Amino acid sequence: QGFAMLQHHAHHPTGYRALPPGTGAPGGMCVGQANHTVDAWAPSPPVCSSGTPLAALSPLNPFRLTGGLTQGHAPPWPDWRNIGLQPIPGIDEESLSDDSSSSSSSGSSSSSSSSAALPPGGPSAAAAAGAAGARGGGRQTQRVKKWRLKWNVSEHLKVALRPPFSHMVCKALRRRRTFVVVPGLLSEANIQEVHALWRHPSVEEIRDRKSSLKYRHVAYRMELPLRAHGRGLYERLMVTVAWADAALWRKLPDSKVVYPEVEYIVYDARTGSPGGIEPHVDNHSAVTMVAMLSDPREFAGGVSCFEPSGEPNSLPRMVALRRGDAVIFRGEKLLHWITPVTGGIRAILQIELSRI
Repeated sequence: QGFAMLQHHAHHPTGYRALPPGTGAPGGMCVGQANHTVDAWAPSPPVCSSGTPLAALSPLNPFRLTGGLTQGHAPPWPDWRNIGLQPIPGIDEESLSDDSSSSSSSGSSSSSSSSAALPPGGPSAAAAAGAAGARGGGRQTQRVKKWRLKWNVSEHLKVALRPPFSHMVCKALRRRRTFVVVPGLLSEANIQEVHALWRHPSVEEIRDRKSSLKYRHVAYRMELPLRAHGRGLYERLMVTVAWADAALWRKLPDSKVVYPEVEYIVYDARTGSPGGIEPHVDNHSAVTMVAMLSDPREFAGGVSCFEPSGEPNSLPRMVALRRGDAVIFRGEKLLHWITPVTGGIRAILQIELSRI
């Protein structure tokens, strides 16, 4: 099966290029900032090689190359948990919605469903594993009141939305199949901030995927600590996602409010079992953003894939994100998946703007 491959290119104005011109399938043209058009797509096998030996990933310190997730000082934030509608430091109640949900999971717009996955190291993972053990693997029927983050669309769209410094629009025959790549959206400091916030006591592993879809990864919900203690980063990410929608799809204005769902997702292939997720859409997600937290040298595989552009003979499109890069797309409409993660650890930050 052929694929259209987009790879990093150091001397390209957007940081990316399509693989060599002349042999590409029709469609799939990508346009960067200042109306720069890259070369046409070209077929490429669905593989991604790693530039660093996987042996460099120490089993005792699996995140050594991604900035030391298991290292560092105690975070400076207050200790709180999302239970019983207790006040959350740093978040006003106008930004929160009273949501009844199971204490064993948080609601998600994801259409995925879990197969067995190993949690990574770290305090949050240990806490989640303990909670899973306490549940005995079954569903918990007790209902508890929990806060849910909300985002007032009309209020936030009153201000001008500035485009990111560099971006590349990957066009398609139908608007819903168009997506945009934003190189370097997350700085190294931003990535370290995300890793640190992942360690906050309020972060929990979630197991809310539907049983109809196959995947192997571990996901943690963290929109509340990101909004409470990383507000500058949170606001910048939300503005970038809103800009992409305003420029390409204009779907957010259809909703009075949306509910940001931020997940820290880990694909761990060190046990020999590949991580991955099959083709799916994100239920009720008006817009989805995926940002790479890992260096591509730390894992093998794990290339983001999207359905063809819709042009005659067009191919599935692949984007090999670098550390800090992001891709933004219509989560509920554009079929997407990743190639199997066959070695190392791939970690991403995902934001879904759920309409319900």
